[in-house]
Amino acid sequence: MATAFHAEVVTPERVLFSGDADEVMLRTDEGEIAFLAHHSEFVGAVDITVVAVSALGSTSESGGTAPTQERAGAESTGDPKLFAVHGGFVHVADNVVTVLAGVAERGDEIDVARARAALSAARDRLGTEGIPTAPDARPAPQSPGGA
Repeated sequence: MATAFHAEVVTPERVLFSGDADEVMLRTDEGEIAFLAHHSEFVGAVDITVVAVSALGSTSESGGTAPTQERAGAESTGDPKLFAVHGGFVHVADNVVTVLAGVAERGDEIDVARARAALSAARDRLGTEGIPTAPDARPAPQSPGGA
């Protein structure tokens, strides 16, 4: 049995998730973190990451819902809801976890073919500009003197 808290994933354009959850997992600039009910107050920078929200009961995409009261015995709805987040901030206070992202997409809305085409185009551009495309083949840092 889980203890619920209110969770939100929002961008300037829309509320991607607003509802009860029993866990929110993401990566901050300090590492992976999971938020559970009654987590201490926290503010952190969110990396480019996947945010996983283990949702409970009904949720809203329209926003405007007030934080819910704690519900002991609430049941998870199954697989976590996934969101691709391209940086932002996470704020935790008063048993509410809010992820604020400049750009984010719901996992079930991602156009995989479009994403693969964009990745291929980016690799092509990097390759034509002489920049290594392998993750472990990074250019050597330049010294301040340019030597």
